Amino acid sequence: MRTNIQEAEEFRDYIAKWVDNRLIPVAEEIDVAGEFPRELAKELGELGYIGTMYPEGAGGIGLENPNLCFSILNEEIARGSLGFAAWICMQGSTATHTIYEWGNDHLKKEYMEPALKGEKICAFAITEPNAGSDAASLRTKATKVDGGWVINGSKVFTSNGTVADFITIVASTDLSLGAKGLELFVVDTDFDGFSVSQKLDKMSVRSSDTAALSFDDMFVPDNHMLSSETGNGFRNAYRSLTVDRIFTAALAVGNARAAYDAAKQYAQEREQFGRQIGSFQAIEFRLVDMYANLQTAAMHTYHAAQMADRGEDITTEAAMAKLVASEKGREVCHDAVTIYGGWGLMNEYPVQRYLRDSYFPMVGGGTPEIMRKIIGRKAAH
Repeated sequence: MRTNIQEAEEFRDYIAKWVDNRLIPVAEEIDVAGEFPRELAKELGELGYIGTMYPEGAGGIGLENPNLCFSILNEEIARGSLGFAAWICMQGSTATHTIYEWGNDHLKKEYMEPALKGEKICAFAITEPNAGSDAASLRTKATKVDGGWVINGSKVFTSNGTVADFITIVASTDLSLGAKGLELFVVDTDFDGFSVSQKLDKMSVRSSDTAALSFDDMFVPDNHMLSSETGNGFRNAYRSLTVDRIFTAALAVGNARAAYDAAKQYAQEREQFGRQIGSFQAIEFRLVDMYANLQTAAMHTYHAAQMADRGEDITTEAAMAKLVASEKGREVCHDAVTIYGGWGLMNEYPVQRYLRDSYFPMVGGGTPEIMRKIIGRKAAH
């Protein structure tokens, strides 16, 4: 019988080969173009990887330790392209997990199952132009009408926003209740009243589509609501976003791995003063610090993932994994550019992309300040 570690190692071997053969060769191309590679998404779905988090009965692949393996999946894909990995992180976790946990049979068959096959692209929208970390300030409004709800409002920074076939959104059924009035709705992007108001142009994760969305008297049927009791929607969303922080940490680890590997190889090839630059103590020590930071980030990430698989409370550990991995990952990428010297600023080499992309895990899923606030509830009190 395989142990959890053996299952995880085998899983890593399989996805690593796909990344090496299919993703890395086109990573620079999709970043420069700023386009989401839908054909690769479909391919991952056909291979079953999008369903890493789910049991076979729900269209997944039924792994014993799904959170650990999904973290590995995000790390390996981010090693090839953090932009593309941002899509798998959203598609295979929050955007589908909310339907898996709280959706009815119609939503699972119509949206979740095709999403796990890569046939439909999905997104999760919570952030608004004037409300990010402060969920109580959300102003997208859902008004009850016969047979459903009419939604008005806007969202911003929505990953997969312009390419999504459906989006789970957070909207308030009663603005006076603040966060307690928030609920979840599955919105088909073909619904009248839905529109993409802007495709956002980012310096980071450029192949990850990001958009601003508008809802103008958009009717949503009753069976597209994910919770039925006032106040459950936000708690459900928060639960999904908590575990998602571990996967965001894994994105940072994968991107940092790519930067470290590139810098190490460059240090072995580049010569100055008749010697490989990696033989100079200053460069050697910098590589040592990069390696130590990378290992620290990975240990926090996989510790939290294994806790999640054991069903333990991960609120603090998930925030800590995201905080440590994102900050240490950015340091690794910065040091990689430094080792390259002037060439590190050139688009000819990928380290400039790794550094640009390293800012995404710091912001996505909550800022470092919010992570410190969460950790402080336990560490400082």
